Amino acid sequence: MTTFVEKVSHKAQRQAFSILIDRFLKHLDKSENRTATYLKLVDEAGKFWGDGADKEKLELVKKAFQDPTNRWVKFLNRVVDETNPHVAKMMMLNLGYEAFFRGTKMIRANREKYHCNIPWLILFDPTSACNMHCEGCWSGTYGPKHNLSFEDMDKIVTQGKELGVYLYMMTGGEPLVRKKDVLRLAEKHNDVEFSIFDNSTLIDEDFCKEVVRLGNITFQLSIEGTPETNDARRGIGHYDAVMKAMDLFKKYGIVYGTSICYTRNNIEAVTDPKFIEFIAEKGARFGFFSITCRLEIMLFLNLCLQSSRGVKWWIRLDT
Repeated sequence: MTTFVEKVSHKAQRQAFSILIDRFLKHLDKSENRTATYLKLVDEAGKFWGDGADKEKLELVKKAFQDPTNRWVKFLNRVVDETNPHVAKMMMLNLGYEAFFRGTKMIRANREKYHCNIPWLILFDPTSACNMHCEGCWSGTYGPKHNLSFEDMDKIVTQGKELGVYLYMMTGGEPLVRKKDVLRLAEKHNDVEFSIFDNSTLIDEDFCKEVVRLGNITFQLSIEGTPETNDARRGIGHYDAVMKAMDLFKKYGIVYGTSICYTRNNIEAVTDPKFIEFIAEKGARFGFFSITCRLEIMLFLNLCLQSSRGVKWWIRLDT
């Protein structure tokens, strides 16, 4: 359990990072101030890690921040520039300070303490229920009867934080079938980052306003290529729903990516460079490929490496 002294120290450290981030966001239009704040954040991270800091790696990070052509720095700057200031601040605090800095240190210490692996993120399903019936989706096999109560979800996050886990992904079913409980959970645990795999159909203006107010939720929107290849699996009208959600997220400055399940029927559509460029222009800044059949994995790896339109990719194997 976290002691009182540790809680006070944690609060002070978080406040120190919060002040640095506020200063950084206030001077976004001045590149020299932006770089200086990045470097200051790295220095603070080094102090936080103490003797456990890898000074060589920290110097490499600082060198990257001083290079305006560095692709990761350009990617980070683009995300920050496009994102609502409060959302950007909460992401930097929760994903940066809590998950990367403090959380990683806690996880490594607890692995030694408990002699077991502790994950860096936790994925859970608030519900198996979904408002759609996509062809081949596993959630249709389980039906809508399986749900985690709010109390159970609260326990997952509370206990995870004690171990150092500050990133939580939600899948389903469709997590936003439990929209009220999801928002309530994000508000109660406003020091962690939540990321939701979502079908887009339950996203509206009021929901976006709540997401901005909380600031600690990102999304992976399901999309599978063209209107034809997408709706052939997910149902007529789904593609339009995704476009509407993307436009709303871009309007409100909410960070999001994509979740693409590829099959023999849509592989050409979702690997078309024009499709990748299109979703990047719509505002997607990262993406997941779910592989559900044995196709040419190297094709995807090659596509991801060649993409230079500001989207970062992860590949999930579900074979």
